[in-house]
Order: sequence, then structure tokens, then C-alpha cells
Amino acid sequence: MKILKSKILFFVLTALTTHVFGQVGTNGEDRKEEGRPVREYNLVLEQNKLTLGGVTADAMTINGSIPGPVLEFNEGDFALINVTNKMDVETSVHWHGLILPNFYDGVPYLTTPPIEPGTTFQYRIPINQSGTYWYHSHTMLQEQKGVYGSILIHPKEKTLDYDKDLVVVLSDWTNEKAMNVLRNLKRGNEWYQVKKGTAVPLSRVIKEGALGAQLKFWRDRMEGADIADIYYPAFLTNGKTLAEYPDFKPGEKVRLRFVNASASTYYWMDFGGGNPMVVSGDGVDVEPVSKSRFLFGIAETYDVIVTVPEGTLEVTATAQDGSGHTSLHLGQGTLFPATTIDRPDKVAMMKQMARMDM
Repeated sequence: MKILKSKILFFVLTALTTHVFGQVGTNGEDRKEEGRPVREYNLVLEQNKLTLGGVTADAMTINGSIPGPVLEFNEGDFALINVTNKMDVETSVHWHGLILPNFYDGVPYLTTPPIEPGTTFQYRIPINQSGTYWYHSHTMLQEQKGVYGSILIHPKEKTLDYDKDLVVVLSDWTNEKAMNVLRNLKRGNEWYQVKKGTAVPLSRVIKEGALGAQLKFWRDRMEGADIADIYYPAFLTNGKTLAEYPDFKPGEKVRLRFVNASASTYYWMDFGGGNPMVVSGDGVDVEPVSKSRFLFGIAETYDVIVTVPEGTLEVTATAQDGSGHTSLHLGQGTLFPATTIDRPDKVAMMKQMARMDM
């Protein structure tokens, strides 16, 4: 009953504020809907059993897939996005990085009503920016179960030299229920480290002269040193452990629009060639910089222009703790291999942390 009352109060307040402040938001100076080219998408959220990277799990899909479709716009468009909830639980969609009217931000009970089972909600967004962004659920742990996708917005005027775009969504994938993952994390054990082979036995700690560091960790109620907390049996590039795009031709310049949609994984990105140039971060153009390796954080986006070689260009994303990786191939022929980053020396890392005054 309390939950029902809070929902009713939210809807009443939302209706009042929407009526009074209909076009008040944070969508720049131009928030008008009229006179813009309309681009409309229909997204359907469903509960399905899905196999990704050889791992089958109960999933939440957008239009039947993980990740969801790329939503492509031009700067100046008016986006109409109809989200239909065919699941048996409420849901939401947040537009990560978009500058938009607050009511359509997609955070349930804070800015936007939740989308109840069997209903459709229409997001109305004037597009006043360009770049690479993404969308995901902001309800419970639904993002971890597959409710995410990418957004590509072309600028009014193209300023960079490249031939084609390719959106590349990275993610981690487990067949364990998301709520069970959360419960296990709260227990503070090292079960996941054991499963992924990154646990450090006490015998090794003693052998390498790190017992004092280990005792300090225990005193501070910290477990053994690690970089990532969760075991994932698969890491994915556009829903596959190896995503192949053989139709790209030698000499073509491809703007790879990377999105890290992982639940909890940082990646070391490594390029086997192609003269990679980072040209944008989180949707904002930057001074182009040559980088063949960089660390890619959760929820970040980076745009990298590569030139397809006379062969197959490999780009590999290795989990920061070295527990797995996923790869992208562009073109055909002789492989220009990327490097899979080695596992870090966690005993040395633990000793270094113990010397810190924390």
C-alpha cells in the first residue's frame, strides 16, 4: 500500500510539473520540438533465454537482442523513442550522456515514471549534440541482464576524415542471476577470484615476502588484492566473443565508436595496427592522439579512427585483471594481431598498497 501511494504521488507531481514546466529542462537553448526532422524508433523489452559467447542465461533483451539496436540520429533531429515493456516487471531507459529535458532522463521515481509491464512510454528528445553515447536500464539490475544499446549522432558538419562508422559495444556476461552476484559480493569472500583463477594462495604471499602486507589487509578488513570482483565466463564485442567484419577494404578509414557497457569490467584496449587515432571521448571531440593501447573504463565511450591494413586488423579488449578477453576483426587476409595483456602481479600490487598511508 505504501508503494502504491508513493507511485500515485509521483505521478501527480510529475503531471503538475510537466504541465507547468513543459519545455523547461537542460537541453540547451533550443528545446523546441517543432520544425525538426523526426526520427522514430520502437524498442521492445522482453525476457528471453539467450546464448552469448557460448554461455546461456536468462536475459532481458531489446528487440530480441543484446546489445539493443544502434539508435542513429543527426544533430538537430527530433527523436521519438517508443519503449514497450513486455516483461513482467517494471523497467526504464536512461539516455547516458544525452543533454535532454529532465522529464525524459529515464531515472524512475526521480525524473521519469517507470514503464509498467504491458505499457509503452514515449521519450521525446530534441537532439542538440553529436557523438557516441549509449542507453541502458536504470531499474534494479536490469542493465547487467542485457538492457543496453548504443547511440550514434552525426554532427551538422563533418570535421574529421574517415570513410565509415562502426559502433563497438563491449560487455561482460554471466549466467548467474544478477541478484545472486550482488549477494555474493556482500559476503566479502574470494569465491569469484577462485573461479576465475586470480586468487593468490597464502603460500605464495609468504614466499614472495608479502605476509606483512597481507596482515595489514586483514587488519583493514580487506580481502586479498584483486582488480575485479566478479567472475564472468564471457566477454563480448557486439554480443560475440569474436566480432568479425570482413567487408572493410584495405585503406578504408573506419571510425570505431567504442562503448563500454560492462557491468563491472575495465578493459585494456590493444590495436594490432591501423594507426589508431583517438578523436573523441564521451561524445566530445578531442585533439587527435595516436594510442595503440589504453585503459577503457565502465560507461565510457571512445572514438578511434583506424586505417584497415592489407589484411585483418585485430583489436582486443582484455579484462583488467587478465581473466578473459574479447576481440574485433576488420577486413580479410593476414592477421595483424593485437596483444592480450598479461595478468598483473597482484602480490607486488598488494605490497605497494600496504606501503600507502591509508
